[in-house]
This record gives sequence, structure tokens and C-alpha cells, in this order.
Amino acid sequence: MKMNISKNLKELSDIFSANGHPLYIVGGFVRNALLGFCETDIDLCGTATPAEVARFVPASLYNIVMVNKKLGTLHLNSKLNSEVFEYTTFRTENYPKNGEHSPDSVQFVLDIRKDAKRRDFSANALYYDIQNEQILDFYDGVKDIKKRILNTVETPQFVFSSDGLRMLRMVRLASELGFDIDPESFAVAKSMISNLSTISRERFNKEIISTLYADYKYPSVNAVNGHIRGLGYLTSLHAWPYVFKKLFTTYNISPDLPTGEWYTLVAKAPASYRITCFVIDFLNAVGLKIDLNSITLVLGEFGLGLNKKDVYRQARIILGYLDVCGGFANIDQKRLFIQHNIEYIDAIVGVCELSISVNDLKMLKNLMLIDKVPLKLKDLKIDGNVLMQKFPQLNRSKYSEVLNHLLTVCCIAPELNNKTSLLQIVKKYIQ
Repeated sequence: MKMNISKNLKELSDIFSANGHPLYIVGGFVRNALLGFCETDIDLCGTATPAEVARFVPASLYNIVMVNKKLGTLHLNSKLNSEVFEYTTFRTENYPKNGEHSPDSVQFVLDIRKDAKRRDFSANALYYDIQNEQILDFYDGVKDIKKRILNTVETPQFVFSSDGLRMLRMVRLASELGFDIDPESFAVAKSMISNLSTISRERFNKEIISTLYADYKYPSVNAVNGHIRGLGYLTSLHAWPYVFKKLFTTYNISPDLPTGEWYTLVAKAPASYRITCFVIDFLNAVGLKIDLNSITLVLGEFGLGLNKKDVYRQARIILGYLDVCGGFANIDQKRLFIQHNIEYIDAIVGVCELSISVNDLKMLKNLMLIDKVPLKLKDLKIDGNVLMQKFPQLNRSKYSEVLNHLLTVCCIAPELNNKTSLLQIVKKYIQ
């Protein structure tokens, strides 16, 4: 099988071959080419060590950047165009017994079969010999790709004990590619799920968030609802107590939860609201009150690793969604809600529309904009400088309190947003 590769890559292969080393494309690019598309980076491998690559690859053609000396991984950055290839020397690996992601030791080897044995799934253990234009397949990967199934290269026990992160990778890949998972591999992963306890939070986050957006990964793949399949797999594996360990221990949640198809909002959510909807669905599934603390444990440093700013934004949207679902006592309460959440109101409305009608809220927001209702402090006709001039007796620490009071008053009665009326309100408020 001849693959469509760049002139640069063919010339790079010629350089390797002239120096006595074969060059192979390995993994996702080969797999995806067999599926009919090439929407992934090109990973290279071969017998040459990083030191040898640095000696024979011309510096005039490539910048060589060492990525991981222990693993024999480097980047070849083309100086002719923007192509970047990741190259790794054939190797064998020894892992701790608890499924930790990083190997204890690494040994460079010349045997391609030994390199294939350290990989995870047959569909990813395919090598394309660039010089001879042929695929090398040691684990029936081509057959499994045609059947659209994920199978481990060696026994599932061997693959998952070598690296526990492969269980999450299995879920993500199946979700992105629309593959089924080999039943034995899935059963073994479930029995070994405790190996996730050794995985770093950063690697957890990458796999879980990628699974949440699995249906967007490869546009050419018909992976409709891939993220839903992924959430179902993670639930069946009982992976959530390891993904959100701090949440489960803090609230003493049963490790068997959540169960069933609990992801009702996520199932309908577009990419822009997916994480928001996931948090709502998940906290409802485990029976927790949705508040700032529980949201932070799901999204913050002990959860999916979002920064504080993004966690706060998500919390405002989620809590706003709950307020809307709870209803408002009167129109004034609704106006104040829009004013208080003006930065997040479009997102709140977007999430709400997945389950309830909020046309009245959207219409009211538009009317408030037309009526020029002050929605932020900068919209008021007076500011702190005016307060300083007109009310010198007022402590500066009270400026924010007074201005926020004016903002609330003008939300209900926007006609009062003029300097004369506002000063009268301030006078009464101070008294």
C-alpha cells in the first residue's frame, strides 16, 4: 500500500536509509489512512538513536529538538516549511507493577517486533515502511481496523498493567473513531481500574476532556454521540471515583455511582456548553448539591484542572442555570438576575434552552438593552469621583456599596439613571 506522504518526508527517509537506518511511520497516521483519512500528526520511528539522528540529519534541513532523552524521542522541525515530525527510537520498556504511566527503565533495540510489543492496541501498532511502501502488521491491526474494534496488542493484563492510562486511552480512541472495544479487553480493564490511582492529574484531564469532545476529533469519522459512548464506557468501568477522587472522598460518595445513562444534558450539548452540562449532569447523578464547592472539585485542580478564572465562569453559568430552572417570583427579580449575570447571560440561556424554554428571558434582556438599562457600574451617570465631590463625609470603602445600590435601583427603574435622581438616592441611602 502506498501512502500519500510529503516530498520532505520521503527525502528524510532517503537520508535515514543512506545511513543504514530504516524509517517508519507508526500509529495513528497509518491507522487513519486505512480508515480513509489522514487527520493526525505523523509519528516516526526507527533503529537510529537520537545521537545518531543528530549526526546524520543535515542541520541545514532540520532543527532537532530533544523531547525526552530517556525515551529516545525528538522533534525534527523542517527548515523548508512548517512540517514537524516526532521521531522515537525502537525501545522496550519496564513498568512498575501498579500501572504507573512512566516506565522504570527503557532499552533501545533494533528489533521492530519488540517495539511493537510495547504499544497499546493493534490498530495503533501498524508501521509503514516508507522506503518499501508497505505496512508491517504484527498483531492483526489491519483486520481489527476493518472490523472497527480495539484489541490490545498482547494480553489485556499485560497492556494495562504496563500503563494504567491505557484504559482511559482505550475509551477515548473508541469514542473518537466509533470503534467497539473488545469485550475481554474491557472486562480486564474494569477488573484493573484501580491502576488509575497512580496516574497524574494532568494526564487524567487530557483524556477525560478529549473524550467529552470525541465527536469533534475527526470530522471525516461518523462518530455521532462519540462523547456519549465515552461517558457510558467510563461509567461501566467505574472510573469516576479515580477521575474525581477528591470529590468522592470529600462527600463520601459510593464508588458505584453514577449508574445508568445520567448524561441527559450532555447528550444535547454543543461543544460550547459541553463541560458546563457535564458538571450539572454528573453532580445530579451522584446526588450532590450543586454549589461552588462541588463545582470546583469537579473542574478545579483536583478535578479536570481548569484554571480559577474558567472555574469561576463555569460556576456562574451553572448556578445561573439553576436559578432560571427554579423560576422567578416577579419581573423585577428577573431583571435583577439579568443585570447581575450580564456577562454570562448568553451562555446561561444557551444551557437552559437544552431543557426548558427561556424565550421570555431572552426577550426581556433585549428590551433592557433597548431601554438602556444600566447593567454595569460604568453605565451609571455618576461614579466614585462624583461621590467624592458631593459627599466628602462618605468613607471611600462605601463607594462600591453605594454604586451597587444605585445599579440595583436603576435596573428596576432605569428612568432614574440621571445625575440629579442618583444624587438624591445617594443622599437618602446615606441617611
